[in-house]
Amino acid sequence: MADRTLRSAAVMAAGTVLSRLLGFVRIALLAAAIGTALRGDIFTAANTIPNSLYILLAGGVFNTVLVPQLVRAIKNHDDGGQDFTNRLLTFGFVVLAVVTVACVLLSPLIAELYLPKELHDPSRASERASMIMFVRLCLPQIFFYGAYVLVGQVLNARRRFGPMMWAPIANNIVACASIVAFLFIYRSGANPPTFSHGEELLLGLGHTLGIAVQLLVMLPYLRASGHHYVPKFGLRGTGLGQTARLGLWTVLFVAVNQVTLVVVTQLAIAGSASDTPGSKAGLVAYSTAMLIILVPHGIVTVSLATAALPQMSALASDGDVAGVALLSARSVRQTLAIVIPAAAAMIAFAHPITTVISGYGAGKGNTQLMAYTLMALALGVVPFTVQYFQLRTFYAFEDTRTPFFMQCAIAATNIAAALIGVRVLLDKEHLRYSGVMLGAAYSIAYLVAVLLSRRVLARRIPHVSGAGIGLPMLAMIIAAVAGAGVGRVVISLIDSVTTWNGPITSALLLAIAAVVMLPVYVGVARVLRIHEVTDVVSMVTSKLPGRGRGA
Repeated sequence: MADRTLRSAAVMAAGTVLSRLLGFVRIALLAAAIGTALRGDIFTAANTIPNSLYILLAGGVFNTVLVPQLVRAIKNHDDGGQDFTNRLLTFGFVVLAVVTVACVLLSPLIAELYLPKELHDPSRASERASMIMFVRLCLPQIFFYGAYVLVGQVLNARRRFGPMMWAPIANNIVACASIVAFLFIYRSGANPPTFSHGEELLLGLGHTLGIAVQLLVMLPYLRASGHHYVPKFGLRGTGLGQTARLGLWTVLFVAVNQVTLVVVTQLAIAGSASDTPGSKAGLVAYSTAMLIILVPHGIVTVSLATAALPQMSALASDGDVAGVALLSARSVRQTLAIVIPAAAAMIAFAHPITTVISGYGAGKGNTQLMAYTLMALALGVVPFTVQYFQLRTFYAFEDTRTPFFMQCAIAATNIAAALIGVRVLLDKEHLRYSGVMLGAAYSIAYLVAVLLSRRVLARRIPHVSGAGIGLPMLAMIIAAVAGAGVGRVVISLIDSVTTWNGPITSALLLAIAAVVMLPVYVGVARVLRIHEVTDVVSMVTSKLPGRGRGA
């Protein structure tokens, strides 16, 4: 059983890593094709809206209400959950179809919701028209996103984990192909401020087709898992009402996040819509930097939190509050041993990182402001990680109400800091720094969230010896800053004696920086006796050829 679980985890991890790599390839191609300023922001916003609306209108319901019932039906029903699963899928497909059609009909109003005041000027009618067209072409993705999640959860319940993690690769391949076609057909030396109708159709439909293919590649695996879908209507008597009431707070949690997303999108596009010449940090800069900082989160934080939550829940159900505190603190420290140096590297080597990802074609002149945005967001990686585990501690006690109010505090702080940063502190000439301000607002919001959550948790979990994270975290920061600082000095010296630049040079500089930074970080960690870092090093080195037997 353990071997099977490890194999499933390895398959999922491999699919996730490859999908993320292809996602960055897609970003690089988009940067080369349409740039990272206003044209890039318009398309990025339109292509993000369908996923956001799906999560808001149906995603929370599907994940918190339908899926738990599905798992129970497969385990407990005499037919292995066939009838219930068919009814659930049919209900989900119908809801998704209705929501998708309604959203497509309302696409002009939806697009206007995400546009800043700068693009409501009559002189910007062409940019506004492109946004509306892209939103109309991308909104059908709502149906395909939802159907993909429903089918994927059926497969997961039947212990077929791989397809859901690998299917996004097909989506990225199709999307990349559409961008390559765009580069061949439409790319010229100039970077016009608006899109032609053909450009809109190729990019919009190409990305929507990618989401459709992501769903279609799952269907053969659904049949192979032993489930044969036949449309069946009706959910009366299935017990979904009680589960829906239990999931209400999680759905509200999602809704608060979407309010923040609308405000952030408006403010980010405002930065690219400013008339100030030169590079700009808008939505593309912000969303790309966000994807970068979430890499260690997706690979490390989520994995450790997923492993720890069942154990914390079991301890909480037994009334072992001290055990919950110790396990939560240990998981946080283990995660920070990797996340803190990653955040330090993002700050120290931000410009080479953004150059590798977006320094191509139309996007090559905008990497410096993107780097500043990455630095601002990277400051929030550590509080975001700590808050992520603190929320799981609430969930271990079956408390979904408190995380909702915590998220309200995060959203309110993020929105207030973003509005002050962009609309108050930035004048019209400096509005192009909006992405940087939004990154800072995000970091401030999660710092406030950590402080609030710790005060609330302190009332539920008394102080337990060995459950601290403050001093170990400070020691890790010292070690990470030392390693990143030495790495920064080395690549600065290399920069001073060479005139090379561009993505390839930046990739080489990042490789050199990693070779320099990691030994310094580990060495300082050993001196400071940070056991979590030495444990990670021992685990990695034990897997190296020739070391396994000795370990």
